[in-house]
Amino acid sequence: MIMTEIDPFPVAELQNRYSIGKQAVYNRLDALAIKPAKQGNRSFINSEQLRSLDTLHNHLKNGGTMADFNQTESIISPLRTVDLVDGAIELPSSNFSELVALVGAIAQHLRPAEPLLHLKELERAAAAGWLLSSDEVRQLIGIKPSCKKGNRTFTRGSFSFIRRGKIGNQSAWQVMKVNN
Repeated sequence: MIMTEIDPFPVAELQNRYSIGKQAVYNRLDALAIKPAKQGNRSFINSEQLRSLDTLHNHLKNGGTMADFNQTESIISPLRTVDLVDGAIELPSSNFSELVALVGAIAQHLRPAEPLLHLKELERAAAAGWLLSSDEVRQLIGIKPSCKKGNRTFTRGSFSFIRRGKIGNQSAWQVMKVNN
């Protein structure tokens, strides 16, 4: 894909750029928390937002998912810095999106040091009575919690998540361990 530096870039052109449907475009914008600017009846994004979408597209094209995108890409955008456990390094911007895609592909094949860590974290949240945002729950269980109409509870595995209001613009979820 050719990186076009058009600022502003029309949102309507994103379908053609990535060969995806309209809903997929808006799912990606939501996943990256990109709010297009309106000019008349058209929406636009800036070149930095376009680079973020290109990086996500490469990640998805290489087998990644939107759910694991933030976990495998720890990039602070304009600086082109990659955070590491012991510090940070700056990388040249040329071929940066290809490097990010490669790191993402490698990261998804690595096993976590402790595969049941997310369950321990859910137990901690349940014991402490913490309210977690929808995004925090998604990071722990791999999917965004949602309830069927008229219901306030979502169950996944050994845990139930009860909607208890809002944290910012997201739902707040109380975690309860299911007794089998």
